[in-house]
Amino acid sequence: MVVFMIILAYLIIGFLEIVPLVKMHKKKELILYCSIFSISLVISILLAFGVEIPSPAKYIEKVVLMVIGKK
Repeated sequence: MVVFMIILAYLIIGFLEIVPLVKMHKKKELILYCSIFSISLVISILLAFGVEIPSPAKYIEKVVLMVIGKK
């Protein structure tokens, strides 16, 4: 039931957001929006099924420390 509600919410939001992008012929924005939207949909469904998703904070911290040169 929860998964159905998530999919329904994403369909409604997607329709409201994607239709204007298509009408305005914004291809790059549409591709980016659909990519991020799809990733968030998959994550939401996985969370609804109880899958534990690891936090990206450790990896982001490693990248930032590598960029600024600290150990």
